Amino acid sequence: MQHSYCDEFGRATENQKALNQSTVEMWIMSVTKGQVIELLKSYGVSDLSVLENPEVNMQNLVFALQRSRIKVAEGFFVELANRLGLVYVTGDQLKGKSELAIALPYRILEENLSVPLEVSAEKVKIATANPLNTEFFALLEDTLRAKVEVLVASIESIDGAIGKGYEDIHKYRALRDLRYRDPDESAYRVLYAWQREFLIGTLILIIIIFVFNYPLSFIVVIAAINILYFCVNPVKFYIAFRGFKRSSRSVYVSNDDLLKLDESTLPEYTILIPIYHEAQVLPHIIENIYRIDYPRDKLDVKILMEEKDQETIAEARRLGLFGKPQTVVAPIISLGQSSEHVKILELGPSIKVIDSEATTVGTLDSVVTQADGGAILNVKRPNGEIMQIPEGFVRSVGDVVRLEDTLDVLLARYMDALGVFDAVVVPDAEIRTKPRACNYGLLRARGEYCVIYDAEDDPEPDQLKKAAVAFSRLPEQCVCLQSRLNFYNPKENILTRWFSLEYGYWFDFYLEGLDQVGAPLPLGGTSNHFRTRKLRELGGWDPYNVTEDADLGVRISRKRLKTAMLNSYTFEEATKEILSWIRQRSRWNKGYVQTYLVHMRHPRRLVREMGWKQFFYFQLTFGGNILLPLLNPLLWAITVLTLIVPGVFNFLFFYPIVYVCIFNLVVGNLVYITIHAVSCVIRKDYSSMPFALIIPLYWVLISIGCWRGTLQLITKPFYWEKTQHGLTHVYGKVQV
Repeated sequence: MQHSYCDEFGRATENQKALNQSTVEMWIMSVTKGQVIELLKSYGVSDLSVLENPEVNMQNLVFALQRSRIKVAEGFFVELANRLGLVYVTGDQLKGKSELAIALPYRILEENLSVPLEVSAEKVKIATANPLNTEFFALLEDTLRAKVEVLVASIESIDGAIGKGYEDIHKYRALRDLRYRDPDESAYRVLYAWQREFLIGTLILIIIIFVFNYPLSFIVVIAAINILYFCVNPVKFYIAFRGFKRSSRSVYVSNDDLLKLDESTLPEYTILIPIYHEAQVLPHIIENIYRIDYPRDKLDVKILMEEKDQETIAEARRLGLFGKPQTVVAPIISLGQSSEHVKILELGPSIKVIDSEATTVGTLDSVVTQADGGAILNVKRPNGEIMQIPEGFVRSVGDVVRLEDTLDVLLARYMDALGVFDAVVVPDAEIRTKPRACNYGLLRARGEYCVIYDAEDDPEPDQLKKAAVAFSRLPEQCVCLQSRLNFYNPKENILTRWFSLEYGYWFDFYLEGLDQVGAPLPLGGTSNHFRTRKLRELGGWDPYNVTEDADLGVRISRKRLKTAMLNSYTFEEATKEILSWIRQRSRWNKGYVQTYLVHMRHPRRLVREMGWKQFFYFQLTFGGNILLPLLNPLLWAITVLTLIVPGVFNFLFFYPIVYVCIFNLVVGNLVYITIHAVSCVIRKDYSSMPFALIIPLYWVLISIGCWRGTLQLITKPFYWEKTQHGLTHVYGKVQV
């Protein structure tokens, strides 16, 4: 069996474990392991080295094929059923019975490749892709006290029936699990009554003071703001200083650690990739994930697409994520460089392309260079269709381009490379957000660990190995590792320069400092690695929170669990257009406000769960990051008016508040500029130093985004403002 399932049914007794020959296992005697292997070969499965492992027996042979992503033709299962004297059922026949899947737990069905077709007090009829798994059927008989009748179906048919059967349940849980499990931690309600009354009361008080004595109202507000800055800034500078120093608490996995790693000990790893209206970047994320250095048979990669996003689903079909691709060979997996690499890059159009049997495939239309240096050949077929062929399929280049094999064989090779990916269509619901899609994927995740990547992400190839090693060293209470983030197009324009400066300081140093002082870590939206079981216990992500990552970081702290920084990078696409950047920042700020309001619903409970130290840092990290960008425009306006109309605000500047204001204006801003400049020096990004000196201009954009997001919380609290990706001309390649 693939995994232990005794806990799901209730622990079996020793007598149940000591199984006798049952009626459900009599047919297994009619075939041997050698015969099954020969049958697989007759249906085109050539690489069967995985079955040579002595741990692979008749019970788990089919499971071993599935874990290794070996595609097995439907004909194999038809023939296996015939040899065992069992009935074979097609995928269409299973679809009509898929609603019965919920009769047994999802993970039991998935782990045993089985789905019930009929359940009664006397008999359980079950379809399976592994009729050799007699131990499971015997346990079913013991547990359900009913006779088990076994039918055979293909792996694809079983997976489809289980997924369809649990679709509505998983759709419901993905949206409402956290809300019903712990409603006080869900952003489904924007404000509790006392919060609304407090905010309205404060606003009314300020208005009354302003009406009766507007100088006093200004004095109170400006004094409060400057005292807040005066108190907050030193703490933030201290955290930054700790981050610059680094710490022994930081997780560090060296290259030597990876060289000593025994890959056979690595656990299964789930990668969740939510993608929405981003068909144009789908090929790139698949290419990037394919390059990850992790055993393929231990990867569970789920591409999560919304049911209403027909554009992305159509692109996934074209590329072969749902089966045979619509183009003969798609370009998303380079499969290495050809020995003729240089010649390929120099090819001109109209050269004939032939396969290994000298059959004409078409004529070369163009050669496209990929971000990793490889090339894609666009070949024009006789019918006018453009077929895209990775250069790894090219054997030789001369008067003609000769491919390594026939198109059918090359297509099979391409489809085998795609075998690690699982395209998941997330059923439509009342809201469509990234955390809801991730929750849906989490319910179906198979890995011991899981990670989130965005559609445009390019993670370092060894990141999963580093995370697995780090988790193995860390205590169980460390449930999350946050990789460092930055951009592969930081120098595209001044906006991407500033954005990269902000990211470099935040992820390389400030979060490191928060980790050192023991503060809650507001997670980034991508490259968060989790212990899957612990993440499920936490309730996954809040689908109503538009910065679900930061919210989850707080919930981790509230449970007295830990997050640590991982020494691995993921590179993203920096938004280069101002309006798109403001929309993105609006969503982030709206989510930060949501997170703060949610966790401040019961302040005394929050202090009790976090402790005073973490509570203080929560006020600083979330409360301060929300409030200060909203207040900055008021300070800037007063400063500008004071310079333009001297004396207009003389009543504001009295001893000692005037010195606090000057200190905040001069020293505070200089220190913030300095720490961004120091960040450039430490990261050896010297060309960005001039942009660090004018970064206060970037803070204006931040305030605009923050005000927009805060106001949007009133009108559209759950609206997910989509960031458009795929706009950069340096996609997927870090600029140097």
